[in-house]
Amino acid sequence: MSWQAIARKDFQDALRSRWLLALTTLFVLLVSAAVYVVRPASGQTVSSNAVVNFIIVKDGLVTTLIPLIALVMAYAAVVGERESGSLKLLLSLPHSRSDVVLGKVLGRAAAIAAPVFVGFLLPGFILLLIPGVTFQPGYYLGYTFLTAFLATVFVAIAVGFSAAVSSQRFAIGGAIGIYFLFVPLWGVVRFPLQLYLQFGGGPSWLPVSGADLLEFLRLLNPVGSFKIVINSFMAGSLFASAQGVPSPRMQIAALSMLLAWLLAPPLLGLWRFENADL
Repeated sequence: MSWQAIARKDFQDALRSRWLLALTTLFVLLVSAAVYVVRPASGQTVSSNAVVNFIIVKDGLVTTLIPLIALVMAYAAVVGERESGSLKLLLSLPHSRSDVVLGKVLGRAAAIAAPVFVGFLLPGFILLLIPGVTFQPGYYLGYTFLTAFLATVFVAIAVGFSAAVSSQRFAIGGAIGIYFLFVPLWGVVRFPLQLYLQFGGGPSWLPVSGADLLEFLRLLNPVGSFKIVINSFMAGSLFASAQGVPSPRMQIAALSMLLAWLLAPPLLGLWRFENADL
């Protein structure tokens, strides 16, 4: 029961964070405002699915804020206690280092899931009250869960990095680097490479085509994989063939990549943490 105790304590500590409260409030207000702004004109009818699809995928509000909130919440999960000295006290109790990493991931994941569900609660009420919007509760709950899953993936990345480094300075730098790499900079780097590969560029010795390489780069970014899964889900074609959505093979690959990001960073961080001198 060691990791459960750590997860429970970490969940309670994370919920008391002022940064979490501020970012959650910002998230709720922006999503609510976006829902109201993209409401249908008088006399028109639109599904809640289409409204939220615009917010999540096209304007990138969710995929911009959720990774930021997750990284801010989790970057100091392990290294913060390591620097303060409380980690030695924690490990003097019947807790192993693997209990610490697992408990931190689960505790922080639960802590961010709570504001994600709260964050979609108010916009959900707004959608119910807007004339001309057909509310689809199953889809709404589904992409709320998927958004919480994206947050959990970035929590796992941050906790893994926090376990691997020895100071909060490195943890802060890593969180900033991870965020800018996966959110604003990925498309900037990918676009010229896409042009290069589409016009026949790329080394001939590569065992894959330029199109396959671009697909892999899209999948490698957890935000890109999330968009593939969420687009397919909201189109009602998750793991099924349909016009306008990625193929089932691509969808499975995207979900597999998200699971890999969920598991690999904590395991690699634990490997470094197990061999670290506290």
